[in-house]
Amino acid sequence: MAQSTSENQPPELKLFNTLTGQLEPFAPLDPAGKQVKLYVCGPTVYDDAHLGHARCYITWDVLYRFLKFLGYDVKYVRNVTDVDDKILNRAKERGETPAALAERNYESFAADMKALNVLPPDEEPRATQYIGDMLQGIQALMDKGAAYRTVDGSVYFRVSTKADYGKLKFGTHDPEALKKHLEDLKSGARVDVDDEKESPLDFALWKAVPLSDPHGWESPWPGDGTDKGWGRPGWHMECSAMNHAVFGAQIDIHAGGADLIFPHHENEIAQSEAWTGCTPFAQYWLHNGFVNVSGEKMSKSLGNFSTIKKLLERYDANTIRYFLLTNHYRMPVDFNDEALQAAENWVKDRHKALKMICDAFNMDAFHLRSWCIENYSPDVSVQYKNMYALCLAMAEDSNTPRALSFLNASLAELRDAFREGRSEAVKIKLKECVSIFTLLGFNLNLIFQKKSLPLDEINTIYREMTGKWLEPDAEPEVMFTEIIEMRKQAKVTKNWTQADAIRKHFTDIGLQILDNKDGTTTVEKDGVEILRV
Repeated sequence: MAQSTSENQPPELKLFNTLTGQLEPFAPLDPAGKQVKLYVCGPTVYDDAHLGHARCYITWDVLYRFLKFLGYDVKYVRNVTDVDDKILNRAKERGETPAALAERNYESFAADMKALNVLPPDEEPRATQYIGDMLQGIQALMDKGAAYRTVDGSVYFRVSTKADYGKLKFGTHDPEALKKHLEDLKSGARVDVDDEKESPLDFALWKAVPLSDPHGWESPWPGDGTDKGWGRPGWHMECSAMNHAVFGAQIDIHAGGADLIFPHHENEIAQSEAWTGCTPFAQYWLHNGFVNVSGEKMSKSLGNFSTIKKLLERYDANTIRYFLLTNHYRMPVDFNDEALQAAENWVKDRHKALKMICDAFNMDAFHLRSWCIENYSPDVSVQYKNMYALCLAMAEDSNTPRALSFLNASLAELRDAFREGRSEAVKIKLKECVSIFTLLGFNLNLIFQKKSLPLDEINTIYREMTGKWLEPDAEPEVMFTEIIEMRKQAKVTKNWTQADAIRKHFTDIGLQILDNKDGTTTVEKDGVEILRV
């Protein structure tokens, strides 16, 4: 996409490329500069999605949204690894088929992504659907001398044929520097006595398994003494084959977690470039930082491995997203209750302010969505200054912490305009604020979401205060209204003990009572109004 220095044009996008270790201007492979091929390594579906998945896919969701906002025609592909030793072992533990386990965990993952308001990719290829492409790619590598078969019918990539192997991990293309780094890697590698690999750095493209193994596919590489090849693909080859099938020889952006840089992404580069002869396989390599839990690296062995589902039981999707976006995507992030609570307080305040203004204009989430600015236009730089400033921040390698400061500025100006009764300014600032909110991937529906009420506990309070149970078919608001009216009467008669007791009962079950200047009383849950009496 051609860029201009004029502020009427979208800002020039720059991305930090792990391959070069530098911040680089973004220029797609497409000669017209419009189409963008974006590939993100997806989940291995052997278990529930965890906090690392939340960090990864929210990060690339924001990038995907911003690329589209700038006017790029983005094709976003995120794969699903549905064949893997972890899947096979877990299925065996649980007494179910690998296919059933993988499907169930995929559905769980998809539900988690939807709950986090992560946009679905344009395509979501599954590894088991591309076995033929993998076999094709492996044979092409063997024909070029870049891969070899071992006696059992496995196939390995010959790292010595790729002079620049290690360029992603070590951030250099210098042959001598790479040679030294690789020698260090070799000396630290462990090789099994019966390993048929030529070098400890060579990696599996195809892993032979016994013909009796039901979870394999036929290959053209039988082991010695057999007349039929049988095995499973190597993990790295899965991504290369799916990329090749969906996108062709080259892509614009390949993204994933920093834990994938080596060996997964390094091996993808080596086999993909050797297969097609096209360099680079991916122009830009982007990686999000590691996840810690309360100061320690996330790990099942440490007992701090938490799932997205458990996190969503405590915090809503906007809170999780805000918390993550306050950290630059390349930096480590520490999930802890103190930081998440601060994020929740921020989100509650924004939800409350936006809902108050939307109520004044009789607007709901559906109407708000129609107000969103979906693509960059000259109006953004001319009329929506905070949004333009946010775009400048996002164009500098997705600087979301700085971008959020302009969301805060827009909301502050919206509040001022509303307080001062400047209706036209309110409409402009509301449109700007909601557009920013949406561009960063926050869920507008959560602004209006009604909180679930602890009806059993409320009924208990009602019984204690009135001496009777609520009728089964009575509306819940009856309980609230009657109890709140009792509190109002207690205040009139200066029975502060009863008034305070009612407030405490409500506080104990997570409800807040607020006395308003107009004489009404509001009951709120987590900052959201549920009743006004």
